[in-house]
Amino acid sequence: MLRYAYIMCCDIRYLPEAVAELNSLDYVGNKADFHWWGYKIPQEVINQLSKLCYKVHFHNITDAEVQESHGLSEVVCRKRYFYADEIGKDYDAVCVLDADLVFVRDPKNFFEIAAKTGLVLCPVKEQKQSYNDPHHQHKGKWIMPEGFTPEMDLCNCPLFVDAKVWGQAMRESYEMFIDGYPIDNFKGPDMAAIQLKLSQYGAEGRTIGLPNNQWLGTNEQNLKGYSRIVGDYGFLKAENGTPTYSYHGQYFYPRWRNCQLMNRNHCAKGYLKASGESLLASNNIAKGAMECLYERFKKMLDWKIIIEKKNYRHPEKNHGFLDVIGEGDLDA
Repeated sequence: MLRYAYIMCCDIRYLPEAVAELNSLDYVGNKADFHWWGYKIPQEVINQLSKLCYKVHFHNITDAEVQESHGLSEVVCRKRYFYADEIGKDYDAVCVLDADLVFVRDPKNFFEIAAKTGLVLCPVKEQKQSYNDPHHQHKGKWIMPEGFTPEMDLCNCPLFVDAKVWGQAMRESYEMFIDGYPIDNFKGPDMAAIQLKLSQYGAEGRTIGLPNNQWLGTNEQNLKGYSRIVGDYGFLKAENGTPTYSYHGQYFYPRWRNCQLMNRNHCAKGYLKASGESLLASNNIAKGAMECLYERFKKMLDWKIIIEKKNYRHPEKNHGFLDVIGEGDLDA
């Protein structure tokens, strides 16, 4: 029987999103193992992991590890790929995650593709880039030739791979940030690091680019007409028929949700030149999709693991958990 595993890293600031993610995988019937590296996660949350229908391995991130990795963000963003190589040797395929995803369908078939083919499976960006910034060098050398533009620029998660094929690339995407620090190390973001290393190890032509609005919905794709998210008999899908597997965002915080709606408003006015009734229609489409996504997030937040509803990002601004879009002063 094939064995699969998820890898996720986060600190307490992302606790609501991480809990919704864990709960959502239970909701869709996940059977793969889950490896969670967490920093300052309350013990009462760890004690509830056994409620889930799958095995969660919790790994505590220590202060010493944060220091040696040059900061907490470097552990939870970059080092997850190192962990994927470490534990991936024991699995047929692994999936590297962000800590703010909600799963709507069980993606077990994508694990199987990665395991049986050795291909890379990952969502793609809306706008891909050319890698020509000096920050894309390591020790003064280009990882890929200067100006390299991948066929498909990856969003870095969910990333389905066989670590026995791509483990070294993932490990080096972290290690080159440490190696030569702070002068000659790699200074680009983790998303650039994993793209360049996968390409260096042969991912060009061996990558299946997954539709962004099927897995993430970045750049408000899930709020736009025709690609907006609607209900689907207990599941979710895009209005154009694309089934949703997961979606991404900080749905716990009203300020983040409001920002997404305002971005759609500005885009409709600037890009589509909408005004009057057409602008109102565009904004109502976005609000309806946001409510659909937010309702699913709330259901997943309270599915099995239960946490206190408070501002984990800025405890000093804790005004409680506000349910109404357009109200509140919680920072995203």
